[in-house]
Amino acid sequence: MYYAPSTDVIDGREPAGTTSFAESIMTACTRACTALLLSVALTACSSRSNSATGPNAFVDGTAAFATSKVNPGYTAYVSGSLTDVQTTPTGGALLAGGGTDSDAGMQWLLARGGTRSTGKYGDVVVLRTSGTNGYNKYLLNFGANSVTSIVISSVNGANSAYVRNAITNAEVIFLAGGDQSTYVNLWTGTALQTAVNARVAAGVPIGGTSAGLAVLGPYVYAAFNASSTSPTVLANPYDVSVTLTNALFTVPVLQNLITDSHFMVRDRMGRLVTFLARLQQDGRATAPRGIGVDEQSAVGIAPDGAATVFGAGNGAYLLSVTSGATRVCAVNTPLTYTPVTTVRVPVGALFNLSTWTAPNSTAYTLSARNGLVTSSKGAIY
Repeated sequence: MYYAPSTDVIDGREPAGTTSFAESIMTACTRACTALLLSVALTACSSRSNSATGPNAFVDGTAAFATSKVNPGYTAYVSGSLTDVQTTPTGGALLAGGGTDSDAGMQWLLARGGTRSTGKYGDVVVLRTSGTNGYNKYLLNFGANSVTSIVISSVNGANSAYVRNAITNAEVIFLAGGDQSTYVNLWTGTALQTAVNARVAAGVPIGGTSAGLAVLGPYVYAAFNASSTSPTVLANPYDVSVTLTNALFTVPVLQNLITDSHFMVRDRMGRLVTFLARLQQDGRATAPRGIGVDEQSAVGIAPDGAATVFGAGNGAYLLSVTSGATRVCAVNTPLTYTPVTTVRVPVGALFNLSTWTAPNSTAYTLSARNGLVTSSKGAIY
């Protein structure tokens, strides 16, 4: 079934600005001429063995192959070396909370994909449904061999050989921000989904920011209808905005988790508590756990569960409940749900996801009663 998309979170790594009509015409003419020249030049050059060339493939942001009149359902932007490299990935997952990316977190993700030499990494594929090539130069500057950003606009695009091959040959996979409902709608049951899961199973690290983070866990807040806000869903846990789905991707280290982003900045504690209650109430999970990552923060998690919080912002919040939690979770009824054990892990601190322990952080208890969240320490964050 196709659901109408709703924008929940926006990825900021795209240049802002507007262009006049005259400027648009001039730009289009310039690009057309450049495309013709590049097409001739690229025909004479050998292409990298792992880079299929499709009708909407771009090299460094300029159309290189635009001869097909059939919309392939994707647009690809390729930057960096045309020579394929192979590294030895060591796996893991980067959970980024949106807003300004954490440089340290992104460098951690690249390193988990394996190194060619000190500070030199493998090939990266960035998957998204909106935006363009905002991550290409950014990741190349950190040592990526190449970056291929692919904007998927249809299920056909997600099933294309180009997309499948790009993922199959990547040493790092990253999901940009945008609208997670389009990720679920366009990627479920496709070659893209299969290829990503195969690469993760083979030890390739995966990361996501904002909407990209939302679809990494086994329980996904899909935002099909609208973006849930804490006051709305605490007042009614079955508000139409609460649309929870099963896993889009299988990331073993993220078992039994639901994730959320822009956490403190957008006051999402109440909605994550509500998501946990719904998972229990609907029989999806017995004792689910949640991780909320604040804006500008990122969490790097190794396959053994060892985790580091990078960046700025307020870090990460770990929420857990037992199967015996007191729960009143019903339609049009303010939520009652307690106790919810919560740990804030600040930037620079460590924790272990597998053992759910944070040695240098102190746990506190949240309680939702009649739609109001209170904390054993006073503040809920």
